[in-house]
Amino acid sequence: MTGGSLLRRNRFPYRPFLKVIPLHAVKAVSYEIKMARVRLTHRRTDPRFKPGSGCLVNVDCGTNGKPGWVNVDSDAAPGVTCVYDCRRRIPLSTGCARAVFTEHLIEHLDYEEEAPVFLIECRRVLQTGGVLRIVIPDGRRYLLGYAGGLDALRTFSPLLHSDNHFRTAMEVVNAHFRQGGQHRFSYDFETLCYLLLRSGFVDVQYSAFGDSRLPELAIDDSSRASEVTVQGVVGVA
Repeated sequence: MTGGSLLRRNRFPYRPFLKVIPLHAVKAVSYEIKMARVRLTHRRTDPRFKPGSGCLVNVDCGTNGKPGWVNVDSDAAPGVTCVYDCRRRIPLSTGCARAVFTEHLIEHLDYEEEAPVFLIECRRVLQTGGVLRIVIPDGRRYLLGYAGGLDALRTFSPLLHSDNHFRTAMEVVNAHFRQGGQHRFSYDFETLCYLLLRSGFVDVQYSAFGDSRLPELAIDDSSRASEVTVQGVVGVA
């Protein structure tokens, strides 16, 4: 439920809470309650995918689930084949996947607590030689773009393509870094590479849009091509 819908439904049980608790806190608690329900009502390990099965996994796929893939998301949207909260666990067997793809997820995770757990889980479900492909907004590009002002940011940022209410370059940078409180950390390649190596991955590589060590993994969303840096095509030792 969005903040706007909460305000529109400014009646019991929302009205008493909104009088004493900030809206962003209500939204955060509501989200965590939803995620707890997902973890309690779905299998911790999907029995369909056993070690060595060589499946392709799309984590946090949203409505972009791919035919023939294990499409994991916390919402039971069309195309989702496995529902779970992957901030704490990926509900698949150890060594069952030959590749994992995730796009615009890790920046929503806490850098100290959730991101390392998620990457270790990706490492666990991948078989020897498996590949993890991570697509994220490029924080470095936004910082460089800020120095050039709104015109420089407009050349690549979808924020300025979809919403023209920004008045300053700093507003755009904050929208990228924070996204209404949903983004928890902004990455460049160096930082993500460090986190991947610390989580047990090897052979971390920078990868361009649509260019992957495994052709099947080149499923990056084309609407984000001008902004996103694809980082961490990773071989597992």
